[in-house]
Amino acid sequence: CGARAISGDLAHKPAQSRAISRNLGQSRALGFEPAARTLISAAHSLGNRLLSLLEPVACPHLPAGTLAGAHTLWAEDGQCTLRLLHYPPVDVSSVPEDYWRAGPHTDWCNLTLLFQRPGNAGLECAANPRAGGAGWLKVDPVEGGIAVNIGDMLSRWSNDSLLSNLHRVRMPTPEEARPPRPRYSMAFFMQADKHVLIESRHGAITAGDYILGRIRSNFDKKG
Repeated sequence: CGARAISGDLAHKPAQSRAISRNLGQSRALGFEPAARTLISAAHSLGNRLLSLLEPVACPHLPAGTLAGAHTLWAEDGQCTLRLLHYPPVDVSSVPEDYWRAGPHTDWCNLTLLFQRPGNAGLECAANPRAGGAGWLKVDPVEGGIAVNIGDMLSRWSNDSLLSNLHRVRMPTPEEARPPRPRYSMAFFMQADKHVLIESRHGAITAGDYILGRIRSNFDKKG
């Protein structure tokens, strides 16, 4: 389907297909699917509005409406994704200092809308290394607020006039982990439909091939 909801816990455990099917069945019974579809539709509308505001400045070479028109919900080749993220409780006394709940990275999409639960601190952002910057900044949850990340796809499409920002999720402090508790967030990734052609000074590539290439790069053996 063109938009999908993925659980952060289940996404890394493909062997547990029976448990996943059982959990999804329970979620439907609890009204999860219509609630997720409502959130996806609202996030998609907001993402398109933001892309429309950015387009004239970041992508003046594109016909008006190109970015917003590149993301189709529920289409066969759509790639927009809602991901439900669960970070399990951590005993920080046993975790080395250089460990993260989510290591520093940029997103592959055009835009990410991140919904954080109030009281669940830990997200930090930094400028793209190509832009310099002043280190890591806290992005603590704000009631009713949404954190927005520029992704690598939009960096490419904008000929690097916009650069994707680094972000990470740190381990909880000893005070935050007393007692240990989980962290929850939801990320909606605005990824252009697979057939959409992204043309820039970096060359032309379809959005589908771009995402596939990024996935494959994660598994490339180096050294």
